[in-house]
Amino acid sequence: MPDEYVPYMRTMREMDGAEHARLGKLVAPAFTPRRVAAFAPRIGRIVDGLLGALPSGEPVDLVADLARPLPMDVICELVGIPEADRPAWRGHGAAALGSANRDPRAFTDPDRLDLARDEAAHLGYAHGPHFCLGAWPARLQVRIALTAPLRRSPGLAPAKAPERMPDPGTWRLASLPVVL
Repeated sequence: MPDEYVPYMRTMREMDGAEHARLGKLVAPAFTPRRVAAFAPRIGRIVDGLLGALPSGEPVDLVADLARPLPMDVICELVGIPEADRPAWRGHGAAALGSANRDPRAFTDPDRLDLARDEAAHLGYAHGPHFCLGAWPARLQVRIALTAPLRRSPGLAPAKAPERMPDPGTWRLASLPVVL
């Protein structure tokens, strides 16, 4: 990254005190659960567009083809970046499908991905003043992204076993090959 861009890469995560509180107060109203829920149809269209671009009856990777581009495409939609420019923006951002705590004191079978797990609140989005403003949009994206492939392709089937990322702190997929 060019040196002149570095000052602009600072996020609220690196801020504390008055500066963090001031910026949080300015942007928080746009990220309430109610405001985010109103965005669901637009996220649904983005998910449908990503899935619609995939071939039927052939193996596709839902991590590479859906989970990775989705968060940046949603951000682009929020700030008004045209669809034609979004692939370039995907290269500027990094996204993760999600994370889950793996503390065996808090979670039964912490190494198993359990989408219905409801044992304890995890810290994937931090807490207190540093609670992630993007937590509600991220949760909504995950809900839509997990249900849309099943709704669109009731015969969805694994193409082969998913691959995990070598990450001791989270249960992350490197790939999720399926046939739509």
